[in-house]
Amino acid sequence: NDRVFLIIDPANNKFRTMRELPSMTLIEPKIVGDQLEITAASKSVKVPLNPNHANLETREVTVWKETLKAADMGDEVAQLITDYLGVPCRLVHKANDDVRAVVEHAPGVAELGFQPETAFADNFPILCLSEESVKDINTHLENPVTALNFRPNLVVSGVSQPFEEDTWCTVDIAGVTYYFTCRCTRCDMPNVDPITGVKDKLQPQKTLQKVRRVDKGKAAKFYACVGINVVPNTISGAIHVGDVLHVKEIFQGERMRTGQPGWATSEIQVGA
Repeated sequence: NDRVFLIIDPANNKFRTMRELPSMTLIEPKIVGDQLEITAASKSVKVPLNPNHANLETREVTVWKETLKAADMGDEVAQLITDYLGVPCRLVHKANDDVRAVVEHAPGVAELGFQPETAFADNFPILCLSEESVKDINTHLENPVTALNFRPNLVVSGVSQPFEEDTWCTVDIAGVTYYFTCRCTRCDMPNVDPITGVKDKLQPQKTLQKVRRVDKGKAAKFYACVGINVVPNTISGAIHVGDVLHVKEIFQGERMRTGQPGWATSEIQVGA
């Protein structure tokens, strides 16, 4: 159920995000049985966690340059979010039969046996970040941040040095292999305080642009990079707090995000 729900602007069906509406971070989603409870400013509305799209209005929504089919979750929850954010909003749920393929640097069908995909996330289904990397970032900041500022799915600890995760190629967690595809380029989303919902005009993005412009590939070279995008080799599996991550392969040489499809490119050589 990760990011299968999306808040949109009903005027154009384009996604709304914390970039423009930082207080969105204080909207609390909570799974209660087979329902999703959404709370904003102490008011709550429940919607089906896995709604029947046949009974709902269909919308074609836009995430960046991609258009996806989704079901509108109704007026009650739309009104709750609209009242809280102060701009017209609708809540939609992604159609299961509309595949949003992950292609850039990702293993393909030939290797996995299925097409890796994501829902309404920016690019990839999983983002990994180490606590050691966050600690290193904070040595450059007057006001420290936490891993939550970067919204990773997987937070790991105990790596030998900051940003060691940048070098990983494949890892194993509880019997599942995860492909560490490319660094995550960062916009100003980390400037939003995850506790207060207040967005700083400059930090930490300004500092990150000085210390984390480390990718020489494609447009990524113009952005700070924090965290690494990940694709699993299975559509099911479990991760628990305390699981051990085993690094199976690392990247050798310069890691560059070229935008090319396929697990390995001429610029990226995989070495065990």
